[in-house]
Amino acid sequence: MRTLLHQLRLPVSAAAAIIALGTAAYAQADVARQIEARLSAAVKKIEAACAEDAKKYCSTVTPGEGRLLLCMEAHEDKISTKCDYAVYEAARNLDRALNRIEQVADACWNDIEKHCANIAGGGGRIAQCLVAQKASLAPACQAEIAKVSSPQ
Repeated sequence: MRTLLHQLRLPVSAAAAIIALGTAAYAQADVARQIEARLSAAVKKIEAACAEDAKKYCSTVTPGEGRLLLCMEAHEDKISTKCDYAVYEAARNLDRALNRIEQVADACWNDIEKHCANIAGGGGRIAQCLVAQKASLAPACQAEIAKVSSPQ
Protein backbone atom coordinates (compact mmCIF):
# COMPACT_ATOMS: atom_id res chain seq x y z
CA MET A 1 0.00 0.00 0.00
CA ARG A 2 1.36 3.37 -0.99
CA THR A 3 1.30 6.11 1.60
CA LEU A 4 0.13 9.62 1.09
CA LEU A 5 3.65 10.91 0.48
CA HIS A 6 3.11 10.15 -3.20
CA GLN A 7 0.40 12.80 -3.33
CA LEU A 8 2.92 15.48 -2.48
CA ARG A 9 4.99 14.87 -5.60
CA LEU A 10 3.62 17.81 -7.54
CA PRO A 11 5.61 20.12 -9.77
CA VAL A 12 6.76 23.47 -8.46
CA SER A 13 4.77 25.00 -11.29
CA ALA A 14 1.61 24.00 -9.43
CA ALA A 15 2.43 26.44 -6.66
CA ALA A 16 3.21 29.11 -9.24
CA ALA A 17 -0.15 28.45 -10.87
CA ILE A 18 -1.92 28.91 -7.55
CA ILE A 19 -0.19 32.22 -7.04
CA ALA A 20 -1.03 33.29 -10.60
CA LEU A 21 -4.70 32.42 -10.20
CA GLY A 22 -4.89 34.13 -6.87
CA THR A 23 -3.67 37.26 -8.57
CA ALA A 24 -6.23 36.82 -11.34
CA ALA A 25 -9.11 36.10 -9.08
CA TYR A 26 -8.66 39.08 -6.81
CA ALA A 27 -6.40 41.41 -8.76
CA GLN A 28 -4.65 42.38 -5.56
CA ALA A 29 -0.92 42.16 -4.96
CA ASP A 30 -1.37 40.90 -1.41
CA VAL A 31 -3.31 37.83 -2.56
CA ALA A 32 -0.16 36.27 -3.97
CA ARG A 33 1.55 36.92 -0.64
CA GLN A 34 -1.39 35.31 1.20
CA ILE A 35 -1.13 32.21 -0.97
CA GLU A 36 2.62 32.07 -0.51
CA ALA A 37 2.06 32.35 3.24
CA ARG A 38 -0.43 29.46 3.15
CA LEU A 39 2.00 27.34 1.17
CA SER A 40 4.79 28.23 3.57
CA ALA A 41 2.58 27.35 6.55
CA ALA A 42 1.76 23.99 4.96
CA VAL A 43 5.45 23.26 4.43
CA LYS A 44 6.22 24.20 8.04
CA LYS A 45 3.41 21.96 9.27
CA ILE A 46 4.79 19.03 7.25
CA GLU A 47 8.32 19.75 8.45
CA ALA A 48 7.16 19.81 12.07
CA ALA A 49 5.04 16.67 11.74
CA CYS A 50 7.71 14.76 9.85
CA ALA A 51 10.86 16.02 11.58
CA GLU A 52 11.34 12.91 13.71
CA ASP A 53 10.76 10.61 10.73
CA ALA A 54 13.13 12.60 8.52
CA LYS A 55 15.80 12.56 11.21
CA LYS A 56 15.33 8.86 11.87
CA TYR A 57 15.29 7.65 8.25
CA CYS A 58 16.91 10.38 6.19
CA SER A 59 19.46 12.16 8.37
CA THR A 60 22.26 11.51 5.88
CA VAL A 61 20.35 12.98 2.94
CA THR A 62 21.26 16.47 1.77
CA PRO A 63 17.97 18.37 1.40
CA GLY A 64 17.13 19.91 -1.95
CA GLU A 65 16.00 18.87 -5.40
CA GLY A 66 13.47 16.44 -3.92
CA ARG A 67 16.05 14.18 -2.29
CA LEU A 68 14.45 14.32 1.15
CA LEU A 69 11.00 13.57 -0.24
CA LEU A 70 12.41 10.63 -2.20
CA CYS A 71 14.09 9.33 0.94
CA MET A 72 10.84 9.63 2.87
CA GLU A 73 9.06 7.76 0.08
CA ALA A 74 11.65 5.01 0.31
CA HIS A 75 10.66 4.61 3.97
CA GLU A 76 6.94 5.20 3.46
CA ASP A 77 5.99 1.98 5.22
CA LYS A 78 7.66 3.27 8.40
CA ILE A 79 6.60 6.91 8.65
CA SER A 80 4.41 8.01 11.51
CA THR A 81 0.70 8.60 11.27
CA LYS A 82 1.31 12.21 12.28
CA CYS A 83 3.61 12.77 9.31
CA ASP A 84 1.41 10.84 6.92
CA TYR A 85 -1.64 12.90 7.90
CA ALA A 86 0.20 16.23 7.53
CA VAL A 87 1.29 15.26 4.02
CA TYR A 88 -2.23 14.08 3.19
CA GLU A 89 -3.80 17.33 4.38
CA ALA A 90 -1.36 19.48 2.41
CA ALA A 91 -1.77 17.37 -0.73
CA ARG A 92 -5.56 17.48 -0.43
CA ASN A 93 -5.58 21.26 -0.10
CA LEU A 94 -3.18 21.71 -3.00
CA ASP A 95 -5.25 19.33 -5.12
CA ARG A 96 -8.39 21.36 -4.42
CA ALA A 97 -6.64 24.58 -5.41
CA LEU A 98 -5.31 23.03 -8.60
CA ASN A 99 -8.79 21.78 -9.48
CA ARG A 100 -10.14 25.33 -9.12
CA ILE A 101 -7.35 26.63 -11.35
CA GLU A 102 -8.14 23.98 -13.94
CA GLN A 103 -11.83 24.93 -13.91
CA VAL A 104 -10.99 28.59 -14.48
CA ALA A 105 -8.50 27.74 -17.23
CA ASP A 106 -11.07 25.55 -18.98
CA ALA A 107 -13.80 28.18 -18.75
CA CYS A 108 -11.48 31.02 -19.77
CA TRP A 109 -9.33 29.40 -22.44
CA ASN A 110 -10.98 31.19 -25.36
CA ASP A 111 -10.75 34.51 -23.51
CA ILE A 112 -7.09 33.90 -22.76
CA GLU A 113 -6.43 33.26 -26.45
CA LYS A 114 -8.55 36.23 -27.52
CA HIS A 115 -7.42 38.87 -25.03
CA CYS A 116 -4.10 37.70 -23.62
CA ALA A 117 -2.33 35.83 -26.43
CA ASN A 118 0.52 38.35 -26.56
CA ILE A 119 1.14 38.29 -22.81
CA ALA A 120 4.17 36.33 -21.64
CA GLY A 121 3.29 33.54 -19.25
CA GLY A 122 4.48 33.43 -15.66
CA GLY A 123 4.32 35.76 -12.74
CA GLY A 124 0.55 36.01 -12.91
CA ARG A 125 0.64 38.18 -16.04
CA ILE A 126 -2.04 36.21 -17.89
CA ALA A 127 -4.21 36.26 -14.80
CA GLN A 128 -3.74 40.02 -14.54
CA CYS A 129 -4.67 40.32 -18.21
CA LEU A 130 -7.92 38.46 -17.56
CA VAL A 131 -8.73 40.76 -14.67
CA ALA A 132 -8.03 43.80 -16.84
CA GLN A 133 -10.37 42.40 -19.51
CA LYS A 134 -13.06 41.32 -17.03
CA ALA A 135 -15.90 43.22 -18.73
CA SER A 136 -15.08 41.56 -22.08
CA LEU A 137 -14.87 37.98 -20.79
CA ALA A 138 -17.41 35.32 -21.61
CA PRO A 139 -20.06 34.80 -18.93
CA ALA A 140 -18.73 31.29 -18.15
CA CYS A 141 -15.25 32.67 -17.55
CA GLN A 142 -16.59 35.48 -15.37
CA ALA A 143 -18.62 32.96 -13.37
CA GLU A 144 -15.61 30.70 -12.72
CA ILE A 145 -13.47 33.63 -11.67
CA ALA A 146 -16.26 34.79 -9.34
CA LYS A 147 -16.43 31.29 -7.79
CA VAL A 148 -12.73 31.29 -7.10
CA SER A 149 -12.86 34.86 -5.82
CA SER A 150 -15.49 34.15 -3.18
CA PRO A 151 -14.14 33.28 0.26
CA GLN A 152 -14.27 29.58 1.08
